[in-house]
Amino acid sequence: MATYNKETFKRLFQSKFNLSKWQMLLQDYFHADKVRVNAEVLDEDAEDRKGYFLGSMTTQDNYELGFFYYEMEDGSVLRRKVGLRNLIRPYLGYGFDAALAVFNDGTNWRLSLICDLKEDATSTKRFTYVFGDEKAYYKTPVSRFVDLQKKANEFLEIKKAFSVEALSDDFFAAYRKQYAEFVKFLTGKEYVKKGNKWVEQETGEPDVQYFTSFKEDDKLVRDYIKKMMGRIVFLYFLQSKGWLAGNLHYMHDLFYDASDEVKEDFLDKVLEPMFFGLLNTKPEDRSSAPLVNGVGVKYIPNADEIPYLNGGLFQQEKIDEVESVFPAGMFQSLFDFFDSYNFTIDENDPNDAEVGVDPEMLGKIFENLLEDNKDKGAFYTPKEIVRYMCQESLTAYLQTGIDGAEVKEHIANFVKTNDVEELGGASSELAMSIDRKLINVKICDPAIGSGAFPMGLLRELYACRKSLEIFEEDNAADIKRHIIQNNIYGVDIEKGAVDIARLRFWLALIIDEKEPMPLPNLDFKIMQGNSLLESYKGVDLDVTSKKLKTGKDTKKTRGVLSLGFEETDVQKIIQDLVKSYFSITDHTLRAQRRQQIDKYVKDYIKVCAEGNHEVQDAVDELEIPNDQFFLWHTYFADVFEQGGFDIVIGNPPYVEAKKLKNIASTLKKDYTVYSGTADLSIYFIEHGMNLLAKDGILSYITTNKFFYTGYGKAVRKFLVGNLINALINFEQVEVFENILVSSVVINVRKSLPVTNNRFVYERFYKLDAKQFRMEFAEKLELFGFYPQEFLDENEWSFSDVAGLLLKRKIEKDSYSLASLKGVNIYRGVTTGYNPAFIITDEQKDSLIAQDARNKEVIKNMLQGRNIRKWYYNESDENLLFLPWHFPLHEDMELKGASEKAESLLKEDFPAIYQHLLIHKEALLDRNQEETGKRYEWYALQRCAASYYPEFEKNEKVIWGLTANNWAFAYDDKQHYLPSNGYILTSTDIPIRYLLGWLNSKLMHHYFHYIGVMTAGGAYTLKAATISALPFKIPEEYMAIEEKVDAILMVKNKDKQADTTAWENQIDFLVYHLYGLTYDEVLIVDPETPISREEYEAYKEE
Repeated sequence: MATYNKETFKRLFQSKFNLSKWQMLLQDYFHADKVRVNAEVLDEDAEDRKGYFLGSMTTQDNYELGFFYYEMEDGSVLRRKVGLRNLIRPYLGYGFDAALAVFNDGTNWRLSLICDLKEDATSTKRFTYVFGDEKAYYKTPVSRFVDLQKKANEFLEIKKAFSVEALSDDFFAAYRKQYAEFVKFLTGKEYVKKGNKWVEQETGEPDVQYFTSFKEDDKLVRDYIKKMMGRIVFLYFLQSKGWLAGNLHYMHDLFYDASDEVKEDFLDKVLEPMFFGLLNTKPEDRSSAPLVNGVGVKYIPNADEIPYLNGGLFQQEKIDEVESVFPAGMFQSLFDFFDSYNFTIDENDPNDAEVGVDPEMLGKIFENLLEDNKDKGAFYTPKEIVRYMCQESLTAYLQTGIDGAEVKEHIANFVKTNDVEELGGASSELAMSIDRKLINVKICDPAIGSGAFPMGLLRELYACRKSLEIFEEDNAADIKRHIIQNNIYGVDIEKGAVDIARLRFWLALIIDEKEPMPLPNLDFKIMQGNSLLESYKGVDLDVTSKKLKTGKDTKKTRGVLSLGFEETDVQKIIQDLVKSYFSITDHTLRAQRRQQIDKYVKDYIKVCAEGNHEVQDAVDELEIPNDQFFLWHTYFADVFEQGGFDIVIGNPPYVEAKKLKNIASTLKKDYTVYSGTADLSIYFIEHGMNLLAKDGILSYITTNKFFYTGYGKAVRKFLVGNLINALINFEQVEVFENILVSSVVINVRKSLPVTNNRFVYERFYKLDAKQFRMEFAEKLELFGFYPQEFLDENEWSFSDVAGLLLKRKIEKDSYSLASLKGVNIYRGVTTGYNPAFIITDEQKDSLIAQDARNKEVIKNMLQGRNIRKWYYNESDENLLFLPWHFPLHEDMELKGASEKAESLLKEDFPAIYQHLLIHKEALLDRNQEETGKRYEWYALQRCAASYYPEFEKNEKVIWGLTANNWAFAYDDKQHYLPSNGYILTSTDIPIRYLLGWLNSKLMHHYFHYIGVMTAGGAYTLKAATISALPFKIPEEYMAIEEKVDAILMVKNKDKQADTTAWENQIDFLVYHLYGLTYDEVLIVDPETPISREEYEAYKEE
């Protein structure tokens, strides 16, 4: 029996495929007991392959695993994959759960694990390794297969050995480490993970000489290293195509064959000359081109066999001119790292993945390397969500103008399966109509990031067109070029993100190219800009609002335009130049055309700013494009001539309102959904809809906070004014890696809603990343529906129909708590720095012992954590209550921080003053716009100045902002609360009645219609939420008051006493007050303790 170790597997994977050795491995390694001596020939029609059935096995977890072998035509294993849908057909007749299949072309061989064979074709998944390269390391499969033999002989363990996700995590961790080493060398700093955040720390000394050349700008260094490593990674993908002098190990040899002297300056002497002197220079121009870094290409072997790529990735930019020299050991470590992984040029999809580093993984890596992405609200979207959104948005677009549910269903099936028979065959009228739509569709991601969504739609468009147009594979790259040039657009505020998105599109083209071809220029397809703003320094730049001409009228605007055309539309000039730019391959002409476009754009901005000399003068120094604004209607004029985009898709950033102050006035002017507390994603929703043509489709994954927040009211109203296709709600789900958030996928058509519209709706709740992926896959075809008529500008709770009818019944003839006369809710006191103001009983006693007057400013205090239902647990904390200007706080004439007040405090309350003096530095660090200016450094940040006497009322209701349970307590001890607590006082309605009503199961139930739970499952009991509870005026208060009195009396003696009987009676009284039937009571409390008859009898009493 053969033994298998790292060396055994490495030799096996490096060698050409040997069937007899493979059959032996099936028996000795997999312990397969049903391996055939003579393989069974599969009955197939394919000309390019011959298949064999080798046998099967039953794993310890009772999976039936079949073994298959294919002989392929020479070279086809590296060149392409067998279509998954065609591939699985031979296996279906055997009844296996999964198959392990080898595809051998005599040189290379694929090992594929094909799962879920008993499901339909759309559920089948394939995971693949490619072997047969004698120089390859095969680190991942070797380590996986060595580990596998230590595990139980179970299918799930075999599946783990083919895990792409695990490889992605390993590669990213190692990539980040390499990146960090290069950054640390120059800056002496690196990002260290603390919790879920990356924090920059000094971990060494910077290289003074080279760091100075970067003007000691850390971000400039990080951007430089990202781009350098991105270019090298791109070359590894080219290498996997055999495009670097035909050598599949060119990059390894490039470094290891260099002399020690060259290795010590490898970037300047080898890599940059290769980037700029070869990859960015046409072969015929290389001899006359200036030497890069003074050395040219003399250290680059087979330089004449390095292709010219065009496109801009290897265009020398200003940042590349900075001198930097890295130790040879750093590049050696980097190349060793890259050499140990398989780079696969074919971007994986969730159902068909090669176990290797693919372009999609590259996008994830670079998006995660943008350390400030979290601050900018950018998160990487999982591929399962990307694929769902891409398919659903494309389906909705293709269904536009189609009547009949059956035809629409066929279109949906076609998008998912690419089976043209769903459309009646390729020559049917429907198929030809669909193909025209695919050819003409306009798609945009206004926050493109690393390009996940447009890349997903590129795949979908290509797959659909391939099945409809039945073109030869030789034409595949041309079809993709057409899609990129005519169908896809994107914008992002981050230049680094734009660079990576472009890189992924270039890689998508390389997949299908047989020979190296110059890449298209994507400068005006995937662009940098601030998507939300089409204005500069208050000047409107939307060309649709002004048709500017370049004739005599414009020449009087400070001589701005001298274009040489008369009566010519500026927009048309720029549009024509942009369109021609895509395919320019001449380096010099491309640079000239770019300068031309930028000049016309600047001229256009100057014309827009007529009379505003400050803006006109600033334009000359303005970088075009930039992160300040974006000229949608200028750069993408061809789209808006047709009315707008057909699909707007993406993951807009989430940035809190407080970080938007610098653009708040512009947002207020430009967006109807504006609110001073709205986050950034709200504006992307309106903006996305504005970018669409009539009947266009908006598909976003975004925060779902707008469902229930006050600032979400305007966007809720905005959305229900359109036709909602789908809302997939993720409540406290780890959709994004290591981040537990609540988000939603929205799919909305820009058209008026139709009567009785029912949109797709599903809710996922409290799931980690693994649970989410499993449940999402299981429910994908089983999503429910929800009536749009049940949504309006009020909070969206998505109860079932019966629940919504109950909500309406509860609200009928009710008043919001906030509207009741004499009822007021107040927030607790904000200290700004608790250690100074919150003191223990021991500190309290000490201060009073020093001076009895100190008792005046020391208040009893409760925290939210002390509050329970009906009662509270005593606290050993107290509040130093020092309002603004204390002890002159009653002087209404006093404005601003008062030295006189401080002097009096020091004189009258010396012990208190000395206590606060210890914390003075921290207190001054509080809200610096106000501390020491509007109020004294020692005063509370927010002291409830207009209502603090309410805390000292004889009775009030109290609760915490966040609570694990629905809990309101009674307080008659004049406690103060901090800012994470609330009090309710009342002059007209008895406090004890309000307490019983608040603690009722019906109000608890109603909260779920309008309230918010935290990611950890706690209640968020904001004043705005409690104020919105529907109060129904009773005929008398006594019945509930009596029961509350009984509960409080018992709890006062024994906090753990059982008061369930009285609580049930309060619940029944509240149910009857709102007119609930017994069936409606069961919606509120399925475990209600009385029968229908008892409830009805209780009602009659």
